[in-house]
Amino acid sequence: MLRAPQAREDIKVVSFDVDGTLVSQGFADCVWLQGIPMAYAEKEGLSFEHAFEFVKSEYDKIGEHRIEWYNIDYWLRKFGLDIPYEKLFKNYEDEIRIFEEVENVLTVLKGEGYDLILSSNAATEFIEFQIKPIKRFFSHVFSATSDFGEVKKTNGFFARVCDILDVKPQAVVHTGDHWVFDFINPRKIGITAYYLDRGRSRNIKGEDDEFVISNLNGILDKFRKR
Repeated sequence: MLRAPQAREDIKVVSFDVDGTLVSQGFADCVWLQGIPMAYAEKEGLSFEHAFEFVKSEYDKIGEHRIEWYNIDYWLRKFGLDIPYEKLFKNYEDEIRIFEEVENVLTVLKGEGYDLILSSNAATEFIEFQIKPIKRFFSHVFSATSDFGEVKKTNGFFARVCDILDVKPQAVVHTGDHWVFDFINPRKIGITAYYLDRGRSRNIKGEDDEFVISNLNGILDKFRKR
């Protein structure tokens, strides 16, 4: 067990992204890029390769800037697939990978009295299914797409989260693996944000470097230093 950081009285809420931060991207990729094309191939009597090309082209026509992109029921209807998303999810449950340090870090933070929440672009059904083993740690789950009808986590998204929780942005710490949605945007309203770069793929210099961590243990390190 990691040593608990001294609780920071100025911080009340610790927020986390989900995909790429708490869990790997593998499960979602399997659902979208294997499960749906496979079901469509079976329905239409196509090879998987041809079904995949068609399904992917339809995804691309919609694009990630439209809310339909994130709605699995929309795609199941569009492709005429008579299969509930829950069944698709169950087929790929073994692909869910919670990063190894996550539970320990959440245990420490929860024990120090912080309110832990999730703030994600992903649809609620994806979030809820993937976090079942660690859901007990979180008081709230916020989905930009499902809850607010936004396709990305804007600074407005984070402002609404603060309003709902009745906390000032300065009392929130957020961590995630997207430079804009998890780092730049929350900082615009005064949230302390940390950029999670597990592969250290982004070359960051200057004052922002102190807000870059390579795994979630870095959050505890940052809290101890303050």
